[in-house]
Amino acid sequence: MRDLTPDERQELRRELSAVAADWALRLKDSDLDSQRRADHEPNSAERMRTHLARMAAGEQMRTILADLVSASADEAVQHGAGYPELGAAVGASRQAARKRWPNLSISKRRASEWKQPPGGIGWAGDSHL
Repeated sequence: MRDLTPDERQELRRELSAVAADWALRLKDSDLDSQRRADHEPNSAERMRTHLARMAAGEQMRTILADLVSASADEAVQHGAGYPELGAAVGASRQAARKRWPNLSISKRRASEWKQPPGGIGWAGDSHL
């Protein structure tokens, strides 16, 4: 996987900004006063409400995107990815990925793959002093 180019990053930013603005309009109070003010030059209070609505929409988007990233991480694990691959996908270390997604089935899967020593865990064999 590659990082976004600066132009791609700017394009994605514009697209996300448009989505946030659209959802902000949906979230904003749609009373008659707001509709009337939209026909004229918006005043400071209306601009403030618009920006606050964009913030609210953006925060909701952040939560949804975080859920999507976590779901994708879980799917990737089901198809064989480990913490090193998850970390690389988000530009982080294996340890950071493990901290970010501690409850993924990687640990359980890997633990079941470990070979146990002949006497089981804690077996030290014969010791002769």
